[in-house]
Amino acid sequence: MALFKNAATEWEKTMTENDLDQMEAQGLDVSKYREKLAARRAKEAEEAKRDRELYKNPTQLDKMKPYMQTPRSSETEFFKKLAGKAPWLGKSKWLRKFTEGYIVYAGIVSAPAEAWKGVKHKDDSFHGIGIYALDKGHMNDMEWLKRVMEKLRNMCEGRQPVAPGCEGVVSLAKEEDCWSTVKLSGEIVEGADVEVRKLVLYYKELPQGYLPSDGIVPHFYWEGTIRVIPAELYV
Repeated sequence: MALFKNAATEWEKTMTENDLDQMEAQGLDVSKYREKLAARRAKEAEEAKRDRELYKNPTQLDKMKPYMQTPRSSETEFFKKLAGKAPWLGKSKWLRKFTEGYIVYAGIVSAPAEAWKGVKHKDDSFHGIGIYALDKGHMNDMEWLKRVMEKLRNMCEGRQPVAPGCEGVVSLAKEEDCWSTVKLSGEIVEGADVEVRKLVLYYKELPQGYLPSDGIVPHFYWEGTIRVIPAELYV
């Protein structure tokens, strides 16, 4: 009996709105659980507010604007920091990549709680679920990105039902060995051409060594490959 009670208590710590909706659809009375969940969500919101104040990490994404126009000059600080030295072979391909590649704003939908905090991290890197647009109308649109990030984050956290076509995003957030790239389009992303994938992020490459407060991390995209842009270019 004690084992069952302990299991129920542990479940209450992780239950979501979606879990209770499914139970209610089966005819179960979940009113007491909704009260407990509301109290837990209120506590989580208070803790999140406290953390935002404690670990504010603003960025200046406007600093990216001079480098967005392509082809960009190989004399820019952006080119030099990303491209490095020219290779002995394939120089023309290398030059085209770093003068014509795109700057995309990747919104972090899901990441370890510690990744948002300016503390001593036990690991050098972490996995974050990132969303970014590949069409020019949305790839640098911060307000659009914030709206879509919030919707996908709520789905991953069980706060709202998973929209059709977004099941793969939830799998990326929940399954460690899931590394697929999820394509999204249509109403849920407001008509944008979107990819969601698991990103490997190194603390040393982030502003002040942890995720920005708005969750937006500029990346460089070229022919299916994506890499983080050094933080010193946008702080």
